[in-house]
Amino acid sequence: MTSFALILTASILGAMIFFAFFVAPAAARAGSSSTVLLLSRAVFPRAFDLFAILAALGALFAALGKEPFAAACLVIASCAFVFAGWKVTPALESARDAARAGSREALLDFARSRSSAVMANALQYLALFGAMVFLWA
Repeated sequence: MTSFALILTASILGAMIFFAFFVAPAAARAGSSSTVLLLSRAVFPRAFDLFAILAALGALFAALGKEPFAAACLVIASCAFVFAGWKVTPALESARDAARAGSREALLDFARSRSSAVMANALQYLALFGAMVFLWA
C-alpha cells in the first residue's frame, strides 16, 4: 500500500512541476493574454480537483500501509488543493475580471487572492514533499 501512496504522491509532484516549468511558460510565450487566461481557467480548477482526489487516495493508501504521518501530509495537501481550486481560483478570476473592468478595489482583492494562491501552492509542495520523505523512509 505504501508503494501506491508513493507513486501517487510522486505523480502529483511531477504533474505540478510539469505545469509550473513547462506548460505555463509555453502558454505565456505562445498566445495572447486572453488565450492564456482561457487556458488557465479551463485547466487549473480541474487539475486541482484531480490532485485533491489523488492526494486523498494517497492518504488512504498511506494509512493502510501504516504510514500515519505521510497520510496526514497527504490529507493536508488534498485540503490545500480543494481550497485553491474552490476558493482561491474563483476569487482570483473574479478580481482579475473586475480589475480589467476598471475597479481599483479589485486590484487589492487580486493581490490578496494572489498571495493566497502562492501560500496554497507552497503548502501543497511542502505537504507532498513531507509525504515523500515519510513514505520513502
